[in-house]
Amino acid sequence: MKICTTTHILVLSKQLLYIEALKSLLNSEDEILANGYPITMDNIRNTIMEENPNIILLDANGMGKEIWDFLYSIHSKNKKAKIIMLANSNESIYMDFASKNGADGYVLKSSPLELLLGAIKIVLNGGAYFDPGQKKYARNGNTANFEKEYKLSNREMEIITLIKDGESTKSIAERLDLSFHTIETHRKNIYRKLGIHKVTELINLYSEFER
Repeated sequence: MKICTTTHILVLSKQLLYIEALKSLLNSEDEILANGYPITMDNIRNTIMEENPNIILLDANGMGKEIWDFLYSIHSKNKKAKIIMLANSNESIYMDFASKNGADGYVLKSSPLELLLGAIKIVLNGGAYFDPGQKKYARNGNTANFEKEYKLSNREMEIITLIKDGESTKSIAERLDLSFHTIETHRKNIYRKLGIHKVTELINLYSEFER
């Protein structure tokens, strides 16, 4: 698949092997020039200014909840480049976070190269691409049983996912665009339904259903 003009792509990741592998794949395509660097907050602004990319491919793997601040920082300091997040999770809640924090696209790392190239073409033309393989929240047969067992709502499952990932009540409220009080109320209801009193108990209980 060809992209009409030469496109400068910057790959940012904490995994050096992933950077090299993705660069190799992208540079095998016509009219693409790809470079890549390990993610650090200290030098990223200078790196982006020096590279002046059309597209930034940001690998979320290994970043934890810091990815959102990092994404926002990149977006706020460089309005020209389009940002596509690469991630393992196809939960719609994370795609929403990506969009709110400045991403123009969100592609699963398991996607074929052809799909990534298509996403690049879309965002270069001013569009947005968020992987159609998304789902409402992390859910396999076992975690669906967790939801059913404790009669949890979709919103409660979203909040549980964020709590499990280490988010505070304040950050969850910001991510979901809800008040601090609303999230506190949801947390109390979740704890009541699960019969627990601490975050560690929630994580342990949820983990039992993920096995």
